[in-house]
Amino acid sequence: MSFLNPRIPGVNSEDAIADLTEAPHRLTGVVQAGGAQVVATVDVQAGADDWSVPATEEHPRPVVLVHGTFGNRGYTWTSATPFLRQHGHRVFRLDYGQHGNPVIFGLGDIKHSARQLAEFVDEVLRRTGAQQVDLVGFSQGGMMPRYYLNALGGGPKVHNFVGIAPSNHGVTAQGLMNLARQIPGAVELVEQGVIGEVVPAWPQLQHDHPFQRELADLGETTEGVRHTVVATRYDDVVTPYTSCALEQAEGRYVNNIVLQDIDPDDHTPHVSMPYNPTVLKEVLAALAS
Repeated sequence: MSFLNPRIPGVNSEDAIADLTEAPHRLTGVVQAGGAQVVATVDVQAGADDWSVPATEEHPRPVVLVHGTFGNRGYTWTSATPFLRQHGHRVFRLDYGQHGNPVIFGLGDIKHSARQLAEFVDEVLRRTGAQQVDLVGFSQGGMMPRYYLNALGGGPKVHNFVGIAPSNHGVTAQGLMNLARQIPGAVELVEQGVIGEVVPAWPQLQHDHPFQRELADLGETTEGVRHTVVATRYDDVVTPYTSCALEQAEGRYVNNIVLQDIDPDDHTPHVSMPYNPTVLKEVLAALAS
């Protein structure tokens, strides 16, 4: 499959029935992502993090939000940020993985992105005086921090790590194109040239890339970190959706949640997960531990 000849639902897709039946839900995801981009652009206050907000006894740890591929610190978290603040959490968001595009991120080498996360967490800890942070990541942002935790020594600095539809075991090229089609400006970006040069993270995200093998060798989980995963059966990017889950291990806290086990009628696709009220409630519950 070439990027100029993508799979067409019902014509040359490997799963035409699923593509056709889920098309309305995926369109909703496109609208949500596009609308969130507009909100993040015009709402200046939404772009400010909580550097001047003091900690409370109930919520001593800052929450660091980590967007995914083609995301940014603004539009990815337009629902999560006010929701977490409403419940007393301090929110801090970074943009990572910039590569040739001023608006969408998560494109650069994933190891470098993990180092950017490490620097940001250190800044949050230094400026807030906290001992640890909680991480909440979406898609690549739910996978990349594992490199930070297990290769860059981030484990002792993190208490909770919540992955929303995380690409914990990589994705397929088709899944990445499904994602690109749903993010305004992403398809044009990946069709500009050789994909590994335009988006260095693209090949690294795929399940058979050496980076994914290295990540697996480092370990699925991290000692002392509480891991929570929230997946959707209707994920059209991370496929199969079961690959979001982390392995259970003795002495490690791992809670793998599937959205449809809570609400069987919920057909939320990948890009809509950070905006889903049920997902955000599960994030809040995980952060309470």
